[in-house]
Amino acid sequence: MKTIKVPVVPVVISLMLILSACRKPASEFTAIRSLAGNAWPRDSVLRFDYRPRQGGNKDFFVFVANTNHYPYANLYLIVRSTKKGKHFADTLEYDMTDGRGRWLGVKVGNDYENLLVFKWNVPVDTAETIRFELEPATRNNERLEGDSVLPGISRVGIVVKPHLTNNRQ
Repeated sequence: MKTIKVPVVPVVISLMLILSACRKPASEFTAIRSLAGNAWPRDSVLRFDYRPRQGGNKDFFVFVANTNHYPYANLYLIVRSTKKGKHFADTLEYDMTDGRGRWLGVKVGNDYENLLVFKWNVPVDTAETIRFELEPATRNNERLEGDSVLPGISRVGIVVKPHLTNNRQ
């Protein structure tokens, strides 16, 4: 019986390269604001300016961290963006709990952090600055007027990542 010797160092390095290629792309831009008293006032518009370091297609996410004091199972946001002088506005609804009422997201300390898809595969170039504005779209089924403050929201922001193309057919 013949024994084949495999050099350990090249095999370990090859495995490390393969595994590192499978990771999710790092954020190109992250801007997160803490909210005083873990509450987001209805009239508070958060603004973020993003200037790409590299061109190409990007994925845009809304970052939201909530505490156990957030009283709802979902979150409504108005997201406005300005790109090349054109204005866009979207009203978005995100689930904050699963079907059993458990918080979604990653638990970090007292918060549940969520990275929520906003726009996917958007072409950008380095000659532009994109402005994002985030505003809570408060509602309350028991009152005609929505909540004046969203309690339990501790941090809000924008995250931009390079778009990963799916080459599988």
